[in-house]
Amino acid sequence: MDTTPTPAGRPLAVWKGLTVSYVTPWAGERNISRDHLLLDNGGLRYSDEHSEDRDPRGGLWERWDGTYGDGAPQFGPFNSERQHTAMEHLLCQVCARPADRTTKGYLFLEPGRATVSKLEGSRTVQPPLCLPCALIARAQCPRLRNYVALRARKPSVWGLYGTAYVSCPRLAQRPTSSLAVDRECSVAYGTPELPYVLGNQLVREYRRVTIVNLDEEAARHTA
Repeated sequence: MDTTPTPAGRPLAVWKGLTVSYVTPWAGERNISRDHLLLDNGGLRYSDEHSEDRDPRGGLWERWDGTYGDGAPQFGPFNSERQHTAMEHLLCQVCARPADRTTKGYLFLEPGRATVSKLEGSRTVQPPLCLPCALIARAQCPRLRNYVALRARKPSVWGLYGTAYVSCPRLAQRPTSSLAVDRECSVAYGTPELPYVLGNQLVREYRRVTIVNLDEEAARHTA
């Protein structure tokens, strides 16, 4: 799957005064995966599958159609292609430029309150951030009314989150009708379940975590 980002990032999109993250889908975009999705003994595949449909670790990913910026932003979910790009390359989820990194690691924001012991080894589908965008996210995102800022030296790729499918042979013999959603789940790379899950979010695992103060981080950045 080709997730090569634009090296220079992109201008921040603004909608009704709110900054729209790079990973946010728009109303004019849609998931078209079911149009050509099949299930056989080897797992899920597309009837017209191309090399870019799979990542280097064997995960099959959703297909999306449409144009970034078309219609209104759909705050909450991710565009899976852009989430994958940001997580794979550790780009800021808001502006798509490289995420902030210091000797303590990459910068992430997590909603709620947590200790280092709780965060260490936990998993996330939220891509990292650069410092300026972290301040924007804190100010605008309702989920971050309570939050913890952290740095992870080794935010290791763990697996993917997506849709697990089961076969329904009694249904009509059209490709889109021979599948039924089993559940949404997270699955680790290299496990037997991976071929049966259609990915929509790359999952990383926090390793070597340090909790930081976002305002102090920003002050040092501008000093």
